[in-house]
Amino acid sequence: MAQHRILASTAIATAALAVALGGAALWAPAAHADTAAAATQATLTHEDGVLSYLAAAGQTNKVTVSTENIDVDPSQFGGDFLITFRDQSGMGIDASAAQWDACTYPSDADHTVVQCIIAEPLGSDDSTTFELFLGDGADTATVDGKAGTIAALRGGAGDDVLEGTGQNHFLGEDGDDRIDGGNGMGVRGGEGDDTIVGACSYECRGDAGNDTLTGTGDADNLYGDDGDDILRAGAENDYVYGGKGNDTLYGEDGNDTMYGNSGNDTLYGGKGTDTLSGGPGTNKVYQD
Repeated sequence: MAQHRILASTAIATAALAVALGGAALWAPAAHADTAAAATQATLTHEDGVLSYLAAAGQTNKVTVSTENIDVDPSQFGGDFLITFRDQSGMGIDASAAQWDACTYPSDADHTVVQCIIAEPLGSDDSTTFELFLGDGADTATVDGKAGTIAALRGGAGDDVLEGTGQNHFLGEDGDDRIDGGNGMGVRGGEGDDTIVGACSYECRGDAGNDTLTGTGDADNLYGDDGDDILRAGAENDYVYGGKGNDTLYGEDGNDTMYGNSGNDTLYGGKGTDTLSGGPGTNKVYQD
């Protein structure tokens, strides 16, 4: 059975993603939002060298993405990746707007699965990057990322679940989101009462709302921001910042630096030589 050739993408630098973890705007240009709003299916696009998945508007979307290292032409490419998008909600993926020729529907009869080969030029230090925009609704996205690929996941409005292994950037946006960052390169909950679990060696931020952040055994950087937050840093030497609100901070093991900031905060240093500061307000500070 003939396969439909749809799209090819090339590797782009990590810096081109421009994830906003306290600075520039996060992923989506306005054109992406317009396309997602008009779609009755998920859409797959290729613009300015970026492979982007836009979930169907007005639907409860569930998408999984897997990546696999392959070797198409070792004489011309430094690393090749097979990226498979699966729409598990059954609405299908429309890739007709995409151009080039290295994505296929593995089955002509099943448009819920699209596979794309992305090639990294030989000798390049760039990372292969793709994006997921979930839009409105209580959506779920899971990314199984391999070394050399970077995923950017944006939840949109609704109570979303974002999960990923590998190097990922997450933005929950509006709603009470759950984000499991795996080996994340940056996590932001957005507005709402969010739950963030995962590697926060770059940083994890709750943003507005009463958030719960839990780090791992690595050196974590946790920021509660506005709201009554609960921050658990785990082992290693962590930086924990409560932000505005009545926060509860746990340093656990390691030599931690913890600031409650404004509000009536409670700080538990745990084992290790910690630096603890409650900030303005009526605070409680405990050190093992």
